[in-house]
Amino acid sequence: MDRAIDNTVLLALGIPVMLLAPVGPASVAALLSAVCAACALELARRAPVRITVAIVLLAAAAVVPPLGAFAAIAAYAAWAFHLRGLRWAWPLPLACTAAAGHFTLAAAALALGLLACLMGWRARRNAEERERLRSLRDAVQEERLVLAERARDLAERQDLEVNCAVLDERARIAREIHDNVGHLLTRSVLQVQAAGVAHGADAPVARDLDAVTATLHEALDTVRASVHDLHDAALDTRTALEALVAEFPGVAGTLSFQAGALPRPIGLAVLAIVREALSNAASHGQARHATVRVTEFPRFYQLVVEDDGRAGSASAGSAASTDASAAAAGLGLTSMAERAHALGGTFSFTPLAAPRTGSRVFATFPKPQEDA
Repeated sequence: MDRAIDNTVLLALGIPVMLLAPVGPASVAALLSAVCAACALELARRAPVRITVAIVLLAAAAVVPPLGAFAAIAAYAAWAFHLRGLRWAWPLPLACTAAAGHFTLAAAALALGLLACLMGWRARRNAEERERLRSLRDAVQEERLVLAERARDLAERQDLEVNCAVLDERARIAREIHDNVGHLLTRSVLQVQAAGVAHGADAPVARDLDAVTATLHEALDTVRASVHDLHDAALDTRTALEALVAEFPGVAGTLSFQAGALPRPIGLAVLAIVREALSNAASHGQARHATVRVTEFPRFYQLVVEDDGRAGSASAGSAASTDASAAAAGLGLTSMAERAHALGGTFSFTPLAAPRTGSRVFATFPKPQEDA
């Protein structure tokens, strides 16, 4: 837009300069030619095209004196579009105009050309500054997105650490209640029962002791329920799997957990199956790497454990094996299958298809009715 305005100003200033020469059909043709050249220079996208248009304009100006008033158009293009070869070539047609006897026209056109050079230089600098600002804005926007992503990762990591700390604290409290309060209540029940036996002949005392025993039993049941609730809340399947896969001896594992919070029975079954599968892969299959994937679907949870060891073959239902390695692991396969079947799920153990080596443990667990 800025260059279009500058060209319009130069064309407007060139008209009175052109009138310094005798007015005739050549003047009209010169004005139309200058307008066409200005449009071509603005619309062209390649430097060779602009150079060609400018050279044609200057060559015509050397022959047609009124067109010399618009040599400033070529001067402006040379500086605005960084056409090095034309920066100092544009005054040449004006020398021809002066040689033809149009000294005033040549001098005015030269002054207008110098003004056009200044305007073109300013336009190029503005364009470069806009481009630099655009690049800077893009860099700042990219950096902002990177920082936002880092902030999200940091917040997620912080939330995970806080959640792990909360779960550890709940587990500690549950252990403390179980080991201290639970044992004290149990001992109190035994002591009261012993006192009841010792004072069995005294009916009123025996009734009072029975009431105390009932109260202690109720308190003990309440404590046990509280401990179980705390222990249930302290189970985070994803965190437990991450620790298990990362620290399992002899097997370098990777975990892909694409699910929400698993119900406690399913979470315990998943942990047990993964632990047994990694144990079989390390001890019987001599595997070095394993991949654990937990995926949530609308109706069920899916567990897949793949390793790169020496695979045996087993049936999904019986977990029976046809070679020595799988026979040694048969009890573990049976245990894994029983855990999946007890929750209404499925289980299978199969070798990986060639050319891959290793085995795959595949299990599904239907969601509880309220969660499905």
